[in-house]
Amino acid sequence: MLTAIVIFFLSVLSGMGVGSAGLLVTWLTVACDAPQLMAQGINLIYFIFSAGAALVLHVFRTPLLWKCLLFLLPAGILGSLLGARLALRLPEELLRRLFGWALILIGSTGLLRHK
Repeated sequence: MLTAIVIFFLSVLSGMGVGSAGLLVTWLTVACDAPQLMAQGINLIYFIFSAGAALVLHVFRTPLLWKCLLFLLPAGILGSLLGARLALRLPEELLRRLFGWALILIGSTGLLRHK
């Protein structure tokens, strides 16, 4: 029950634009003792649905750059497939460390960037 409540609030944060991916993976690995690869897989499934909902809203509110989208989509698919293959081959401890460093790097650049 607690996990459902936490994930609900993470969804609210995600809807407000807070990068909740790191929070969801951290919750699943630390509080729920889920393996890193499973937590990241659950996060990707969560992201697909939340991004799909956001895309529907953005299509009606803002014109999309369809040429840009068609250019980036194949690269994103290829990158995700290659990343998934790499993640399956890496030891879980290394995957955890890489994910942690990625969160630190992304968070630091967000804090240091001036608008």
